Amino acid sequence: MARPEQPPSTESPQQRSLLLALGAATFVVGLDARIVAPLLPSIADELGCSIAVASYTVSFYLLPYGLCQLAYGPLADRLGKLRVAVYAMAAFSLGTAGCGLFGGLAGLLTLRALTGAAAAALIPLTIAYIGDTVPYSRRQATLSLLMASTGAAQSFSTSAGGLMAEVMSWRSIFPTLGGISALVTLWLWHRARHVPAVSRSASGNYRAALQSSLRPILWLVLVEGALFMGCFPFFSGLLHERFRSGPLSIGLTLALAGLAQVAVAKSLPRILRRVTEERLVLIGGGAMATAYLVAAVAPSVGWVAFSTAALGAGFSLCHSTIQARASEAFPSGRGRALALFAFSLFVGGGTGTFVMGSVAEAAGYTRSFVAASVCFVVFTFFAARTVAAQGEQARRLALVEAREADLGGATSP
Repeated sequence: MARPEQPPSTESPQQRSLLLALGAATFVVGLDARIVAPLLPSIADELGCSIAVASYTVSFYLLPYGLCQLAYGPLADRLGKLRVAVYAMAAFSLGTAGCGLFGGLAGLLTLRALTGAAAAALIPLTIAYIGDTVPYSRRQATLSLLMASTGAAQSFSTSAGGLMAEVMSWRSIFPTLGGISALVTLWLWHRARHVPAVSRSASGNYRAALQSSLRPILWLVLVEGALFMGCFPFFSGLLHERFRSGPLSIGLTLALAGLAQVAVAKSLPRILRRVTEERLVLIGGGAMATAYLVAAVAPSVGWVAFSTAALGAGFSLCHSTIQARASEAFPSGRGRALALFAFSLFVGGGTGTFVMGSVAEAAGYTRSFVAASVCFVVFTFFAARTVAAQGEQARRLALVEAREADLGGATSP
């Protein structure tokens, strides 16, 4: 199997500028993915349905988002990650601008599904591009900046979405976001034209990827997506039902998750110098389990706000570690590997939303959030063990390759 060439030790100014444009694209995609959470009560009221049914707007976005990864991975490995990302961003801009134009739930769900399918390319292909161009020693720190971008999107989208829903119809949000997306698309296209393509040998297929050390990571991120992305939107339902919070209050409370995610992501390069990957997963998973438990019994909005902040911080610590491992698990087909990673994350998130909606309607928010907390404890145990085993395997492989290189140098004429 041909090995991919080593990434450069430092990024050129053009590559750094491109990473900034990619960060802006993932920010806009993050806005679109999360802006619905504080709007669920408003959508339910206008369309005459329950919050659980309104939450289908989340699932109909996340499931196509995950499923379409399987198409984008091979395309990116063959045609180039940047080219696929630019075209997908253009389609995403058009789809987002059209959301909110339909009077009924069916039309809204259809366009959200198409938008999710287009948005699917951006974040995983950005991660794959970082994997191609940034050495592993600096990769998690670089990925933390990407997480800071998505965390900032989460923070801004929930607060802005809540504010806009307070003073105008929720339908006004999507055309505005579509216009912003179009401007970012032009910027990304301009930056991508001036950066030379990174040569990679795209050997291996999905079967080979699933037979590699990537497979246990995919199971982890599937469960993580179900517990984090699938359950997070229901903080809005809990706030609305238990405390009669309005859209603005809900948006500001949910925004704390994004702010905490940004703060932790910016501190991650310093944290990595002191804390092992296994411990990062334990701390992050423990924080998320605690967040759901506190939310389940929260006597005031302030305690729910604490829970959302703990959830964002824990996710930043845990997910960035798993993400970095995924970027190295199948380097000969990194586009496919990260496509499978995103597929698992968002299929888990979409499925988790369906399940959490049904459980919340049947058992109430308190029991549902307690169940999510218990599931996160189990997830954290297995995630820490998997990351530790992956790290040890990577260290052994590095030693073997170093010895082979020394022997080759010693026997060469």
